[in-house]
Amino acid sequence: MRAKLLVSLSVLVLAQLGCAAERKPDSEPAPAAAPAPAAEGASPMQASAAGISPLQKKQFGAPITETSTTPLPALLQDPAKFSGKTVRTEGVVSAVCKSMGCWMEIADESGSAHIKMAGHGFFVPKDASGHRAVVQGTMVTGEAEEGAACGAKDNCRGEAEKQTGRVAKIELEATGVQFLD
Repeated sequence: MRAKLLVSLSVLVLAQLGCAAERKPDSEPAPAAAPAPAAEGASPMQASAAGISPLQKKQFGAPITETSTTPLPALLQDPAKFSGKTVRTEGVVSAVCKSMGCWMEIADESGSAHIKMAGHGFFVPKDASGHRAVVQGTMVTGEAEEGAACGAKDNCRGEAEKQTGRVAKIELEATGVQFLD
């Protein structure tokens, strides 16, 4: 039991260091990765296999058990309605944490959502941009909790804005992510 606790604490410390490593206030910011090229005429709702590498693994975190999908536009239109509730939604990955894969953003024509991997319990591939993903998680409202491993303090959302050019209006704490392509 003590060994499991030690391993868990070690993973948490490493996760915090990885997100904190993204912040380099005394140095030039790293250039943002170019988004994966989309097929001509493709919308953010349609992931394109052209120009993106296939993912070796498709399921991360807990299995997705919610059977009904709440469209991203519905979440964006009335976030308070879903606050604290478990939802399933989907979109195209528009940004990913380049340090660890501890957060990502999904988007469609209506906007974007910032997705944190629950308690750094799992991570998504750092090259997942451009892939279509189903996310199951809890809708988070307000500012990230003080001391959260991947919250406002670590500027995850600022890093995401650098990659996408926009600020996500909602945030989910994901318990499971499944890539569809």
